Amino acid sequence: MLSYEGIFFEGAEVELIHSLEKVTLPVINDEIHCTFKYHPDDCEIFNDIVGKEVEVLLVGYGFDGENSGFAIQLPKEMMPYYINYDEANPEQLKIPHITASLAVGAKASNTKNLHFEPLSKPIPITGKFGYWIKETDNEHISYDVYDKIEIGGNTR
Repeated sequence: MLSYEGIFFEGAEVELIHSLEKVTLPVINDEIHCTFKYHPDDCEIFNDIVGKEVEVLLVGYGFDGENSGFAIQLPKEMMPYYINYDEANPEQLKIPHITASLAVGAKASNTKNLHFEPLSKPIPITGKFGYWIKETDNEHISYDVYDKIEIGGNTR
């Protein structure tokens, strides 16, 4: 099942993100990403850009003792794909952001509530658009076209 879609950051980009944290909390986020849509409907799955490398700008940092993360600026061409609306205000998009680290028991979804202080200058980082796939015994990032197939009432 496709759990969420977004831009995923790996390797040196993740190291850079953590080096910029003012406070690193005990739980390091296992997959550094910017969510574009949680549980997308079929018409919200963007196979036309899956696997595409995307440069974004880190533009702000926030920390509240529970969450540590960064506000990011997406390139204009990615904005039509960013459909991460606030549950409390369904007409308003969440600030594009990434969760870097968390306190024990904290929820990454609360990073959206941080007050992001502007960085002294924007910092470019590059990620790749993909899908977080959650199966019964496996969770992983996929940069492949997503095509769910219904067989006998079950999705595979």
